[in-house]
Amino acid sequence: MKMVKYKVNQDYLKEIKELYQQDDAFDIFEHIYCNHFEKEQEEEEEEENTSTEELYDCIVICKRNLMIGYFDDCIKIVYSNIAQEEIDHVNQICENHKKENEKLNNLFIVTYIHNYFTLKQSQINKPAIQIDRHYNNDFVPVAAEIEKFLLEENKSGLIILHGKQGTGKTTYIRHLINLGKKRMIYMSGDLVDKLSDPSFITFIRQQKNSIFIVEDCEELLSSRNGSNRMNAGLVNILNISDGLLSDELCIKFICTFNAPLKDIDEALLRKGRLAARYEFKDLATDKVNQLIKEEGLDIPQQTHPMTLAEIYNYEGMDFSLGRKRVGF
Repeated sequence: MKMVKYKVNQDYLKEIKELYQQDDAFDIFEHIYCNHFEKEQEEEEEEENTSTEELYDCIVICKRNLMIGYFDDCIKIVYSNIAQEEIDHVNQICENHKKENEKLNNLFIVTYIHNYFTLKQSQINKPAIQIDRHYNNDFVPVAAEIEKFLLEENKSGLIILHGKQGTGKTTYIRHLINLGKKRMIYMSGDLVDKLSDPSFITFIRQQKNSIFIVEDCEELLSSRNGSNRMNAGLVNILNISDGLLSDELCIKFICTFNAPLKDIDEALLRKGRLAARYEFKDLATDKVNQLIKEEGLDIPQQTHPMTLAEIYNYEGMDFSLGRKRVGF
């Protein structure tokens, strides 16, 4: 098997079809699906643009001993007893339809299609935040420890970030991604149950020295309610972050969810296993008023704590001044 080291435009298929469609074994298996990780739009464009991008993958059986896979604009060529000249010809077709390099950062999205894990490179906007301004004082030393831990080489571990919506978890994750020092791999909440899939270990062994961001993990990390049976997904995370596989893989996990963690599994609390754990809460009243003053926000002085989302989406606030968007 040979993987082409650059992305290829979909119209390369037309040439491949013309070259091989007369062969008796020729066949093509196509898959069209929707992209649920659309790039962020400017606020005024969001309401107008409600379309979802369609993505295309396929497997082409060119002949009995030659198969080409096209996934996320990448080409894999599988062959046996094929003359080098023919492989060179296929490579040249790919070269003719090579995509221009995209300016992407170090974020990759995990997809799970046909019982197979893959990665799709993505882009995350840099947030306009300051840790000491947008978060409570008790988070400042925790954030420093988290960043130090994530940048350490040859080390595995687990970070748990939780709290109610709008308190800044997602913005802080964006901040970590834009540090640009490590490969970040994002797993959405609908894939949490796939952490127990046997193929997940095979997949993750190819992602050494990476940082996994796993969303909506409350059920995964919670206690088994008196049962001795531990969640298989949790077992995999423990083995990878602080078990037999940790020395080999050096993978770090950031697990997030939008709720207080009422009953964490005791297996996670063993000394040295958790690198950090923090519950995001409403911004303290004095911090809210300090933020209003320093950023000149059109909000009256407050007498109670507020979430960042409430502050930046305060009723009657004027967004026409071209302020940078801050998503929380």
